[in-house]
Amino acid sequence: TQAPIHKRTVEKTLCPLWFSSLSKLKGLNMTISNRERVGRALDYLKEGLYPFVWREMKATYGDKWLAAGNLLRMEALDKYLWREANHIDLQHLWEYLAQYLYLPRLKNPDVLLRSVKEGLASMLVNENFAYAEGWDEQEQRYLHLVVFRSITPSLSRQNLLVKPEVAHQQLEAEKPISLNRTTEDGSVITESRYPQPPSTVKGSNDSQESTPVLRRFYGSVEIDPLRINRDAPAIANEIIQHLTRLKGATVKIVLEIEADVPDGVPDDVVRTVTENCRTLKFNTHGFEQE
Repeated sequence: TQAPIHKRTVEKTLCPLWFSSLSKLKGLNMTISNRERVGRALDYLKEGLYPFVWREMKATYGDKWLAAGNLLRMEALDKYLWREANHIDLQHLWEYLAQYLYLPRLKNPDVLLRSVKEGLASMLVNENFAYAEGWDEQEQRYLHLVVFRSITPSLSRQNLLVKPEVAHQQLEAEKPISLNRTTEDGSVITESRYPQPPSTVKGSNDSQESTPVLRRFYGSVEIDPLRINRDAPAIANEIIQHLTRLKGATVKIVLEIEADVPDGVPDDVVRTVTENCRTLKFNTHGFEQE
């Protein structure tokens, strides 16, 4: 077993870094709050501690420390987030990591997505996680479930990290069944058939329950113009991407803009907006007196 990190080693490293972090704050504008001062001091402390922590953790845990997905699994998922659940979506996972201090702190969502991508591409499947693009409540199964695969994940409540043991159960159950069939000339042909999910039946004649086929979606929403950079990507991730990935789907998106300016629109704004509309190939655009 590896020897634990010595207390005196930690003290000799922490104390100079803490005082160094505090000294960096002396040159800051004193109008900032105490909370901001402490936050910046902790950021400086983290920068100074990083090489020391990296060296000690690598010496203690070996290659497991270098596996980003494995670290995410050990320090966040197994300890706290999915002890009583079989999966967690990436949107909630990022919100938890950004909110709770006892969870690993990541610089931005890109770090989380990179960790997910690296973890899923690792051959150590049982020490990381599986990935799915949704959960079918009616069929009680994960959609597009994969393990040991190269993917490009995105923050969404539909994209899920799944416990590997749970994923293996579904993947094993969905493996094709090999059947041997003998032809007229005596040759044997092996056919693969996928198991069918259980169907819903009703009545004494066991007739299959018919369900309506939904073939069209429509929706409209008002967006705060001051928060369009936040809301537009959310709509793209949570709504549009699920529709565009459907086979044969044709998705049409129309952006409509209305602006009422009681004091009138200045000439320079009229010129700028009009030119930009032409550049962006608006179908219709214009300014009116009323």
